[in-house]
Amino acid sequence: MNELERRLRELAARLTGWWGSESRTARHRQRRAERAAHLREHAATTAQQAASRLKDFRESERGQRAASAMHDMRESDAAKRAEAVIHDLRASDVGKRAESTLADLRQREPVKKAEENARKVLHDLFSGGAAGSGDGAAGSGDPAGGAPAS
Repeated sequence: MNELERRLRELAARLTGWWGSESRTARHRQRRAERAAHLREHAATTAQQAASRLKDFRESERGQRAASAMHDMRESDAAKRAEAVIHDLRASDVGKRAESTLADLRQREPVKKAEENARKVLHDLFSGGAAGSGDGAAGSGDPAGGAPAS
């Protein structure tokens, strides 16, 4: 009888240990989910404030002057020369290797996940929906509704 009791106690101890680790894991996941939801909420609030400030700036006289100056700068000879240099760099062997390296990097799983999460957050922010709503269509494209950029 002692052998049977000992084995039952061992089984009970294992089950108790397993149950405790499962509940700790569940609590940890819940806390992590709550922190992530709080961060998304904070990011949404901050982004909305920034969008409001940007809109106010664009409508101000100072913003109108800045937009005019940007337009003039883009049309300048120096900007056109810089654009040509960038085009030449992208067409060079070094530029092509760099572009290939970046494309390979974007295929890695952590980078894909980060891009997907960023798309979801931007979709939530621009659609005015609840942050982190979790619907499957949220990350299907860019915030404007087009296909994801490659």
